[in-house]
Amino acid sequence: MQLLCSTGAFSRFPDLTDYRSILEYGPLLAVDGLEVMFFPGWTDDTEHIAAGLRASGLRIPVIHAEKGIGPALISAQSTEREQGWRWLQAGCRLGQGVGAKTLVFHLWGLPDSDDRLADNLAILPDCITLAEQYGLTLAIETVPCRSGDTLGNARRAVEQDNRCRIVLDTEFLALHHQLEAALDADWLWQNSLLVHHIHIKDYDGAMYSTDNYRRYLHPGEGAINFLHFFTALRGRHYTGSISLEASVVHRDGTREIEKLKRSLGQIKKICVSG
Repeated sequence: MQLLCSTGAFSRFPDLTDYRSILEYGPLLAVDGLEVMFFPGWTDDTEHIAAGLRASGLRIPVIHAEKGIGPALISAQSTEREQGWRWLQAGCRLGQGVGAKTLVFHLWGLPDSDDRLADNLAILPDCITLAEQYGLTLAIETVPCRSGDTLGNARRAVEQDNRCRIVLDTEFLALHHQLEAALDADWLWQNSLLVHHIHIKDYDGAMYSTDNYRRYLHPGEGAINFLHFFTALRGRHYTGSISLEASVVHRDGTREIEKLKRSLGQIKKICVSG
């Protein structure tokens, strides 16, 4: 397994999105590469950002597309749909510019969640085709939902277009009580390429604090048994990439990079030694 770090671990929308933080912190991390989180403000500056990242020598095999694309593409407002396509194309251009091979994609999301999944599924083939034009494999993430269940939605996406690949997120699967179900789901693993990437975050039953502030837990801070999880991945012969996606940004904007290094070290130890 290739260990990556999501740049979302040390960035935050909308106030900490400068791509130069990747140039500052990326070289400090003992990983096989980075998963770069795309932000809306990058849309008209992708060539410049890609050039800066490329010149750094950092390996970037994965781009995380803007999270609002899926909802935007099924909006009743034409301007929002146009914005969604611009975001998607910009993310693809960035991915191509840095040599990425995977585009992480939220097929559904707020405000409707998966209430209009049929509409989301209808635009999926065009999204996959656009990504392919830039040399990228589009993989949908198992993000939270409210009408269906995240694994079931992912399976419907694969049935809609067999080019679709899946990104498992441990926190979101645990939220839906489907983490073990994902490991047991033969349909996910019979094709060794179907699970294309995995996000690592812990979970303890709550994604938000009492004042509605988003919480991110690192492995060992919640209830997920990661030793069991990685053992199961090896049993499924998974050899793809994983990204630590747990934030180290505090409310005041300071970053706890040493904590990030420790978490990556712990994950690497489990991956290697079990």
